[in-house]
This record gives sequence, structure tokens and C-alpha cells, in this order.
Amino acid sequence: MLKLTIFNRLIISYFLIILLVGMSGTHIIMYLNDLNRLIDSIVMHDSRIIKLAEEALDDLYSLAAAEAKYFISKDPDYYRQYKQTNTDLAKKVNELEMMADTDIKRGLLTDIKKTQVRYDVLFDERVSLMPDRKELEPSYQVYEIERARIFRDTDQKLRNFVRVSTEDRNSKLQKSKEVSVRVTDIINISGIFSIFLVVLISLINTRSINLPIKQLGEKAKEVAGGSFGEPLKISSPPEIRELADTFNMMCERLKELDQMKIDYISHLSHELRTPLTVIKEASCMLQEGVFSKVPEKQEELFVVINSECERLILSINRILDLSQMEAGKMFFSFQQADLRPIIERNIRKLSPLTRKKNMDVTLEFPQGIPLLRMDKEKIEEVVENLLSNALKFTPEGGKISVSARDNKENRTVEISVSDNGRGIPENGLMQVFDKFKRVDDRRGAIRGTGLGLAIARHIINAHGGHIWVKSKVGEGSTFTFSLPVS
Repeated sequence: MLKLTIFNRLIISYFLIILLVGMSGTHIIMYLNDLNRLIDSIVMHDSRIIKLAEEALDDLYSLAAAEAKYFISKDPDYYRQYKQTNTDLAKKVNELEMMADTDIKRGLLTDIKKTQVRYDVLFDERVSLMPDRKELEPSYQVYEIERARIFRDTDQKLRNFVRVSTEDRNSKLQKSKEVSVRVTDIINISGIFSIFLVVLISLINTRSINLPIKQLGEKAKEVAGGSFGEPLKISSPPEIRELADTFNMMCERLKELDQMKIDYISHLSHELRTPLTVIKEASCMLQEGVFSKVPEKQEELFVVINSECERLILSINRILDLSQMEAGKMFFSFQQADLRPIIERNIRKLSPLTRKKNMDVTLEFPQGIPLLRMDKEKIEEVVENLLSNALKFTPEGGKISVSARDNKENRTVEISVSDNGRGIPENGLMQVFDKFKRVDDRRGAIRGTGLGLAIARHIINAHGGHIWVKSKVGEGSTFTFSLPVS
């Protein structure tokens, strides 16, 4: 059950319980049917046979009584009574023979029928010789002896028949009691086993669900306390395993955010501390009158203070701009504009630095590039950032190329900034656009200050475009952004 979902576990559990109840119910129904057949047999068959046999026994005694009365009184009514009783007895014997369900009963009834016929023949013979009883006194005695023997024989067989039928009925009653006890046992055993199975399945399912949830809760408390530790490993059930995997991803993301917070504080401290330190030192020098007699040096200190203030304001504005972009509150002033002047202006702005590093900067901007709907200031910020990064991480004597391409298939214009610098490690390509993320190329260079590319991505996304990078360590990098053609 390790890989079964919670839903499937519950379905299988319920199915096992239903199967158990169904099997026990089937056995109970079978035994109840047997019990019903036994009761029907006792009530409709055995009781009827015993009753008929007892009535036949009564008829036998009535037959003997009518016979005796007839021979004493010669009254024809007793003769008719004898014949009627004999007919009733024969009918009962025939009915019993039809209802007999064992060889013993059928054998007894066959003998009873023979003795009855012999008894009736003997009676008729005696009646035909009745006119002179005195002369026939010896024969009468013989008749009496034979009649008594037949009577006893018939009486004994009828009583045996009643006994055998009663034993069969009692046997069925005993069997019905055994069936009843068996049904009771099945109900009790199946009930106890069902309860045990329900409790066992409930414990297994509860433990398999509760234990991972408990582990997840304990891990959540650790994360809430700031301790990320090892990833949570839960193999089953699949739903909770997926939840644990998602939770682990969340922990990894929280760990990254925590590291980003540290980087942010470090970055912010660095961005603010450097200009503030310069401003403080320059202000102290002016206050102490170090260059009071050298106006040119004082003017340089004022320029430095002004420059560092602008740098400080720029850093703070970039942080504020990024916050506004992430909150979706940044205002963009869209208008139709040409990209070429923006790119050329930024190349000229950086020309003193490129000449100082003896770098070659080329621009490929073919004719026919359409105007684009954009915020010129924001797009200029993106271009400036990409060119500054290329300049910063390209060695002296390197090459930077800027190219534009009209992608008619996607109805976009693509701007690429390439350098032949040290490149970006493969594991850093997905992180280079994250805020406060600076990627180390393992040879001392740090790609990005942590805000420029993150701001660039927000700006390009706000224009409905995309920005991406291709790079290989030792060969350089190419940053490309696309803007839709209006």
C-alpha cells in the first residue's frame, strides 16, 4: 500500500470490509435457507406423517372394535363402520406411502398394506361362515388367533413407523438447532472480525496519513524557527509526498530568499557606505580647511561630494524603482520611438571608458527597423545597464557588439549586446536576472551588481517583451531583449 493514494487506500479498505460482510452474509443466507428448508420439512412433512400415522393407528383400533361389535351383535351398522374404517385406513396408508422419504418407512408401509389386506380377507372369510357359530367354534378360535397376530403385527409396524418418523423429525430439529448455533457463531465471528478489520485498517490508514503530516508539521515548525535543515523525505502516500516535495521546494525558495535578504543588506550597505564614506571624508577635509588655500582642490572636493550624492540618490532610486515594479505600481510613459538614437547615445556615453580599455564597440542596426511603442527612459536604462555590464566584464582589448534584428515571424525587434569576456557559468544563467543575485564565474569576476538586470527584466516584461542570455565560460555572453512591434 506504499504507493497507493489516500483515495485508493480508502476504497480498498471499504472493499475489504464489504467483501467480508458479503461473504459472511452469503454463508448466513445459505445456512438460513437450510434452516428454512428443515423447518418446512418438519412442519409440512414430518408432522403431517406422524399425525397420519397416529390417525392410522387409531383407525386400526377402531377397526378391531367395529369387528368385535359386529360379530357379537350381528348389527349391519357395525359392518358398515368396519368397512368405512378399513377404507379410511387404506387411504391413510397410501398417503403415507406417497409421503415416505426413506427406505425404512417405505418398507414398513409395504408390510402394513399386506397385513391390512390379509386382515380384511380374514374378516370377509369369517363373515361368510357366521350362520352357525357353535359348529364353527374351533374355526372361530383359529380366526381369533390369526386376527390377533395380524393386529399385533400391524400395530407394531405402525408404531415403528411413528417412532421412525418421530426420530427423523427430532433429527431435523437437532440439525436445525445446530444450523442456528452455526449461524449465531458466524454472525459473532464475522462481527468480531469485521470490528477488528475496521480498527486495523483505520489504524493503518490513520498512521500512514497522520505520521507524514506530523513530520510535515514538525518540519514547518523548524522552518518557522529559521532552521531549514535537510529536505523532508516522505515516500507515501503520493498526495502527501507531492505536498512534501512542494514544501521542500518552498523551503529551498525560502532559503534562497533568506540568502537574498542577506545579500540585499550587504549590497545596500555597500551601495550606501561607499558614497557616504566619500562624502564624510570630503566634508571633514573642507571643514578642517585642508585645502583652504587651494581653491581648485576645494572645487574638486565639492564635485566629488556632488557626484557621490548623485550616485547615492541613483542607488536609492533603483531600489525604490525595483520595489515599485514588483508591486506593479511603476508608471510607464509609452510612445512611438526609434531605438537607434537610444543605443547610439549610450555607446557615446561609454566611449571614454571603452577608449581607456582599448575596446572595440560595433553597432549593427539595419535599415527598416520599425518604430516601437516604448518608454524611452526605461528602455535607455536597460540598454545602459547591458552595455555597462559588457564593459565591466570584458578585458582590455576586448570587443563589444550591439545588433538589432527585425523578427517578422514573431513581430518583434530583438536587440543583442555581446561581449567576448569571461562568460557566465551554466548554473548561473537562470539566476542572473534575480534581484541581488551576483554570479561568480569561479575566476574572481562577479557578474552583476544585483539590481540592474532584475530591473531590466521588469522593464522589458512591462513592455510585453522578453529578455534572455546565452553564455559560455571563456567565450563571452550575449544578452538579448525583444520588444513587440506595435
